[in-house]
Amino acid sequence: MQANLQQLMDKGALWKGGAWKNSEPNGERNAFGEGSAADFVSTGQPLLDQALGGGWRARRVHELQCEYVFGGELSLLAPAIAEAAKAARPVFWLSPPAIPYAPGIAGMLQQAKVASSQQAQHIVLTPANEADALWAAETILHSGQVGVLLLWADSLSATAVRRLHLAAAETDAWVFVLTGIQNEEARSYATRLRILLLPDKAHAITAHAPRGQVQWQLLKRHGGWPIRLPRQPLPRWPSERA
Repeated sequence: MQANLQQLMDKGALWKGGAWKNSEPNGERNAFGEGSAADFVSTGQPLLDQALGGGWRARRVHELQCEYVFGGELSLLAPAIAEAAKAARPVFWLSPPAIPYAPGIAGMLQQAKVASSQQAQHIVLTPANEADALWAAETILHSGQVGVLLLWADSLSATAVRRLHLAAAETDAWVFVLTGIQNEEARSYATRLRILLLPDKAHAITAHAPRGQVQWQLLKRHGGWPIRLPRQPLPRWPSERA
């Protein structure tokens, strides 16, 4: 029986939650009893921060399931990107659906009063396939030279997620996997956030110009049960003019 359990853990189909908690480098805990406040960065949305026990956590892999591309998901990552710039650590974009908009990033950093915004590093990689993207993500994380890693993927196996989870644990980075709507099979994500767009009466949602409201459904979170949060206005990317 023990051998069978070990095989499941090796495949990424099962992992020991207690081991995660016992691996903390210090005794400080957040409101959910896990990690120090320095480990967290805000999502920019107080309601979501509260549900997550403080925001996005470093050294963990967070999944954002997006019903539509550019439906407010990047605005939730802007604070992490700003923190990486403050620490002069690069942001890696792996297989993004479009080239990051440099003026928009610069405006966000200026609003966040990042003194070193001119030295912010954003590295865009477009691997030929998902296997190469996963290899690149693991290599980047193992290097320890990353502030934020964003990986777009159609779907990841339990084994792939587990490998990313182990690599992320070696860094101080914030790691995000952005994907379409996925099933709820067990994965080693710290957070699984499903982003649902809700049209208003005046506009219909399209893949190119989503409008209306957003609802965040937390399929997985540390320290709490899955939860569906109340509808919110669609988040906007922060800019210098905002």
